Amino acid sequence: MMEMKKWKSIAFIAFIGIAVQSCGGDGEPGNEGNQNDSTTVSIDTSKFMEDLTAIKDKIEKQMDIPKEKDLKEAIIMFQDFASVFPDSPEAPDYLLRASDICLTTKEPEKSVKILNRIIKEYPGYPKMEDVKYNKASHLDFELRDTTAAKDAYRQFIEEYPNSPLLKDCESRIENIRYSAEELAEKFIKELEENGGEMLP
Repeated sequence: MMEMKKWKSIAFIAFIGIAVQSCGGDGEPGNEGNQNDSTTVSIDTSKFMEDLTAIKDKIEKQMDIPKEKDLKEAIIMFQDFASVFPDSPEAPDYLLRASDICLTTKEPEKSVKILNRIIKEYPGYPKMEDVKYNKASHLDFELRDTTAAKDAYRQFIEEYPNSPLLKDCESRIENIRYSAEELAEKFIKELEENGGEMLP
């Protein structure tokens, strides 16, 4: 057990050292002498996990809607967990939760970016079907990038032809050009034309 804690501490220190080094030099003339400088910050992984658990419990157990600052802290810490422990089975789960929270904090672009990270770094993730559908849906409804959304829906259909979400994807490809109001009007018109019965 002590060996595992020691390994985690080394991994975390290495990660922080790389992050700081990558941000250390600005590449501007006159700073060449500083480009090789790096600072390694030692962080207790036990404290990190305590803080992670605390913020997770805080946003899950609050009776009221969690504060935005707590949600944003959770987004950062959930991503940090995946960076520090990339081989943990929980890493993509934390990233997926961070992506979901980004919608609450009205950061859909960040949400899609995190989903892309899961797709790239965890191709065997058991919840990949949900990840790719969420990506298409966020591009569609939140970002209104209809071209990218249609491509994502088509890719989803190709990869998951037996998915229960297949019809939703096909419907969105067909109706993506309509606004919510136009889609509601289209639905009501089709309903009236079919005698009040919904088409299968």
